[in-house]
Amino acid sequence: MKYVGVAVTDPTWNFPVIFGTLMRRDSITDDLFRLREMLDFEVAAITLGYPLRADGSEGSFTPVVRGFERRLKELYPDVPFFRTDEFQSSNEAIEIKKARGRGYEKIKKSGAIDSASAAVILERFMATKEFINLKKERNL
Repeated sequence: MKYVGVAVTDPTWNFPVIFGTLMRRDSITDDLFRLREMLDFEVAAITLGYPLRADGSEGSFTPVVRGFERRLKELYPDVPFFRTDEFQSSNEAIEIKKARGRGYEKIKKSGAIDSASAAVILERFMATKEFINLKKERNL
């Protein structure tokens, strides 16, 4: 996990918005601190892209995401967490960014694919009952 894409909803919780990319460094503690600084507003819920295979089984990267989730929960103890299948989200992001051929590597290195993937994952979450219930609870 070299980059962590970050997406948020618009204020009315109707659309996913690409927020940015957190470039991972050496220390998870430092990474989480920088993420907390990025999200300098109320966080109502967090959904993480969960790496599943096409058959629904856990991918090889799943333990890393679970570890990241555990640390995020320490940072946001009162915030509900959700997992959203991230299968093919990078391919969807590549389509969104029109990243093909020579331009792909430059876009990938910028973290733009990761942040667009985060928006794809958030959009998937926004179609779930869990999200709809959160929105109702907040009268949005």
